[in-house]
Amino acid sequence: MVVHSSALRIATFSSLVSLCFCTAPARAEGGAGGTNSGGSGGTATADTAGTSAGGAAGSGVSTGSGGGGGVTAAGGTSSSAGAGGAAPTKLVTNGTFDSVVAPWWSYAANAADSPSDIALAATDGQLCGTMMAGGKNVWDVIIGLSDVPLAANQYYHVSFSVLADAPRTIKFKTGLGVAPYTDYFIESIPITATAQTIDYTYLNLRTDPTAQLQFQIGKTPGKVCLDNIVFEPVPVPTTPTYKTSAASGHPLKDYKVLVKMGTAVDTPIFLSNPLHNAIVAGEFSMITPANSMKMNLIHPTQETFDFTDTDALFGWAQTNGLEFRGHPLIWHTQVPDWLTTLTKGTIDRDQMIAIMYAHIDGLMGHYKGKLPYWDVVNEAIDLGGPGGTFRSTIWHDIIGDDFMDLAFTHARAADPAAKLFYNDYNSEQKGDGKGDKVFEIIKAMKARGVPIDGVGLQGHFYVEPTGDSSSGYPNMQAIRDNMARYAEINVDVHITESDFRIGKPLDEAKQQLQNKFYAELLQVCIDAPNCSHFTVWGLSDLDSWVPSTFQDYDYAHLFDSHLAAKPGYTAMSQVFAKYNPADGSLLPVSATGGSGSGGASSGGAGTVSSASSGSSGGCSLATRTSNSAPWLLTAFAMVGILWSRRRSSSTRS
Repeated sequence: MVVHSSALRIATFSSLVSLCFCTAPARAEGGAGGTNSGGSGGTATADTAGTSAGGAAGSGVSTGSGGGGGVTAAGGTSSSAGAGGAAPTKLVTNGTFDSVVAPWWSYAANAADSPSDIALAATDGQLCGTMMAGGKNVWDVIIGLSDVPLAANQYYHVSFSVLADAPRTIKFKTGLGVAPYTDYFIESIPITATAQTIDYTYLNLRTDPTAQLQFQIGKTPGKVCLDNIVFEPVPVPTTPTYKTSAASGHPLKDYKVLVKMGTAVDTPIFLSNPLHNAIVAGEFSMITPANSMKMNLIHPTQETFDFTDTDALFGWAQTNGLEFRGHPLIWHTQVPDWLTTLTKGTIDRDQMIAIMYAHIDGLMGHYKGKLPYWDVVNEAIDLGGPGGTFRSTIWHDIIGDDFMDLAFTHARAADPAAKLFYNDYNSEQKGDGKGDKVFEIIKAMKARGVPIDGVGLQGHFYVEPTGDSSSGYPNMQAIRDNMARYAEINVDVHITESDFRIGKPLDEAKQQLQNKFYAELLQVCIDAPNCSHFTVWGLSDLDSWVPSTFQDYDYAHLFDSHLAAKPGYTAMSQVFAKYNPADGSLLPVSATGGSGSGGASSGGAGTVSSASSGSSGGCSLATRTSNSAPWLLTAFAMVGILWSRRRSSSTRS
């Protein structure tokens, strides 16, 4: 086919115009996230606050369309049992109490702690426990089901309704076990005079032929009533599909070339909430066990280690391609009873060193070559300690000032490939008393040849209930300066436990301060060449450690109690959106939508737009920024060439 020259020129000119003015940048996926359609078997039940899994739509979660098991909802609840076919055998078959108390129901009390006086009876079709007097132990009274066998690696569905004559908190757990006492699955539940149905599907990790269902109803006088108890094995629940809510379309883990994002994971929610796990796998590059590696749980007797919970977390991390941080080896808190008993006796320095070495060998040996980082010593330095240096602990007081040197040296021998860290709070800022003291000690250890590779700056900060942040908000420049001086002595720094707790009540000003904190601290870590990891201490407000430790504080995390992303998450994603996730290079300003570090909530200043520079996806003659200039110059040059050739042709004719 022959194309007439004028037609060719018109086509060429039209193509150039199209290239110049109609080439829109790729539009970011994101916004509110995925749908919440449950398909033919994935509908989630409402959680205890009355919010269904659909309440987490902002986190971009969809259940998909498969049948399968029930999907755990945002509050840790789950739909009852799973795929079609024959119903599984129910371990509890008469939990309605419509006639008399079933013979397997009773209560237990700790006689050593002046047990509560309780009456247990079936009343109006409910099983009610009435406490006339409380004991010394807040969980003194247990209504339990004896001789229920539990199988390892089996999912169980448990459901019950519960109410009280006045607001109170109870605990539900499965598995009594034998000494050393081990919690299998335990949840705290706030209850009122209005009956509510509690629903869990959880993964049981241990075999126990004589376990118990326990309703730990406490020592406070009053009445608690239970009904409609179901306990049954079920198929593996369906894992929800997770899609990030970041406007850039990139989850936090996509920026690992800049900083690897991590979160702490605790066993109860890990075992019972697939939505939680889908978000962790979708957003993060590393997990830290929040409790399962603490000495009282993993080394329950002097002769035995219990790796069950941590192995489950580690296996899940491997399956999902996440790094796993060892935390902690030597810490003075959450030590087992056997060690506490020994330290109250006549144990000497050599015996204590032997115990420390045995713990390091047992724990690091089990995971040798598998964990890239270990927090070897945790929270050992305190300006109020002996000589203004060390905290008074069982390790320091019995072994002496060199216990850290000994621990790190032995840890290096136990796993030469792992990087070894000292981890502490209030150590983030240069010019702060404790921060300076930690630096001096680490610098001196390096000078002595002690094998320490890094320092974990925990990063716990806050705003007070009054809104005052003068003592709880860090000086970011002081953190930069602190990281810089560690770089000078060849020591890595990780943000290891960051959160920002908000004094109640929550308001917009406090929320904005939290957004600013997360954005600024992340930027500090990105800018520091020796800061490669940023771990938040827990994913969400659903299972936060904060309210039980600081009663006037809450809302510390990146996801809310329904597992929806919060503005703090948006603030961090906006910081990352300024960079190319492939190589960490800064993107042109237009590609980031002018993203700043202030971390405004969705729709506010600094928000990354889903369509850059006002582009609607079609042709536009609106002024373009950045890379549009080369296209325009090329276009006009080509038009000039065509016009010149047309005039030349006319002259020859």
